[in-house]
Amino acid sequence: MRNILLLMCVITVIACARTVDPTIENINKIFTSKDFTFEFHKKEAPSASLSFRDDYLVFKSDQPTIRRVITYDEVVLINNFIQNIVNLHSETLDKKSSSYYVIKNTAYKTVVIPDQEDFYFEALLKTLDLY
Repeated sequence: MRNILLLMCVITVIACARTVDPTIENINKIFTSKDFTFEFHKKEAPSASLSFRDDYLVFKSDQPTIRRVITYDEVVLINNFIQNIVNLHSETLDKKSSSYYVIKNTAYKTVVIPDQEDFYFEALLKTLDLY
């Protein structure tokens, strides 16, 4: 019984991603794993996410899930998009009243609340032929 309890504690600690500040350095730590998720939490709407695993892009939303190979140009486009929202991160906005992004892997998680309109994420999805 004691071993099971210890094992469950270890799994819980391992399963929890450490929350870090939304800086380029921290986001690059997340990207280094090449296995991460980029979520968009739109105010008063269902969330959507892009996950990247083994050169595949997985798009999850309230529509059917899409899984396909990701191209180099798409990687550059997504990387530029994420860099832009990080540069527009606002310290005055909060998750309760604004749309926000979560970038995470198994080790790290960061929240970015850009001072930017929501339609830019939808434009990214259209450019990636996911919408």
